[in-house]
Amino acid sequence: MKVITTRSLTFLDFIRLPLSVYSAAGVKMFLWDDQDFMSWWEKFLLVFQFVNLSTNFFAKALFFVFGQFEGTVHLTKWALYFIFANNGFCKVFSVALGRHQLFSVLKDLEKIYPKTHQERQEFRLVPCYQYIMKHSKIMSIQHFTIALIFVVFPIVQSTIEYLTSDDENANFVPYTPYIMVYPFDVSRGIGYAYAYISQTLGGFTVSCYIVGSDMLLMCSIYQVIMHFDHLCLRIENFQSKGYEEDMQEISMVLERHNLLNKLAESVNNIFSISILLNYMISIFIIVMISIQISTGSDFGLDFIKFVGFFTSATTQVYYICMFGTLLMEHSGQVCEALIGQQWYMADVRYQRMLVLAIARSQRPSHLTAFKFFTISMETFSNLMTTAYQFFTLLKTQMEEQ
Repeated sequence: MKVITTRSLTFLDFIRLPLSVYSAAGVKMFLWDDQDFMSWWEKFLLVFQFVNLSTNFFAKALFFVFGQFEGTVHLTKWALYFIFANNGFCKVFSVALGRHQLFSVLKDLEKIYPKTHQERQEFRLVPCYQYIMKHSKIMSIQHFTIALIFVVFPIVQSTIEYLTSDDENANFVPYTPYIMVYPFDVSRGIGYAYAYISQTLGGFTVSCYIVGSDMLLMCSIYQVIMHFDHLCLRIENFQSKGYEEDMQEISMVLERHNLLNKLAESVNNIFSISILLNYMISIFIIVMISIQISTGSDFGLDFIKFVGFFTSATTQVYYICMFGTLLMEHSGQVCEALIGQQWYMADVRYQRMLVLAIARSQRPSHLTAFKFFTISMETFSNLMTTAYQFFTLLKTQMEEQ
């Protein structure tokens, strides 16, 4: 096990976890250097898992045409699974389309990554690494645990129904994790084994797409946040050393601040469409899950499954909103640091230049949902409120029917 120290931490350590999650689904988003390449096994894994997931996606879509829903609850369950798969596709495609720009951003962040031991201590690398890893692992473990429950639940349900049946001639009723239609019989034998394994693998793949994309966004933004914090520290520790050195210092501050704003804006441009779609899809998912919990699931494994799904979907949005808030708060502290430094001890010409720096720093960096609204904890609150309003409206209509 690698021992994490201030000296040993590299830039790649901060983004290794999301890249590893992508790799589990066969996705190698970046070729990091000239020695990095995509092996034949990685290519096979990518094609195999993507084809399998696409097959599952079409099997879900075709159920709406050729399948038969048992009721409103069954329909909402199908819609929930279908939108969940769409969410995974949207997230990984948005990253894939912007991977060249994102790679450039990450390379720029690697260039300004702290090199000296003193800089690494000022950045507090170990606590920062532990912080981002803690939240990344919480989100990923929670999501994959729920995905595992969805996979295991049908077998457990079939087994319990078979063992607790009072009918001596009762047969083992096969259930699959998701609602799909096939051109062959999947109720027994090889057909059932294929459907179950294929759906399990498809669920794992889409989970990797979702978790990998969200963690990559979090880790990229947190790197920018770390540099904003260090910039604030440098500004607060300013001591006048003469006009020329002071002007060099303020020029460096302005240059670094502009770079960080551009990097944050680039990350936002890459993920903004994904964030908007995720916001809308999450509202739908939360509403559908709430309907399942309130009307379609008795207290038991099925209830636990959908409560876990609800928690996982909510957590994903929560973390994106949380890191959006952190970005605004920490980038906004640059202005406060400039105002609070010992500028009054410097030359008048420095003080005039400082006014320009303060003016530039008054607009904090932020994440947006394709420029429709800014992502923050207030956005999370609005999402939950909107989801609850839709839920109460749909539930009322269902009760009236």
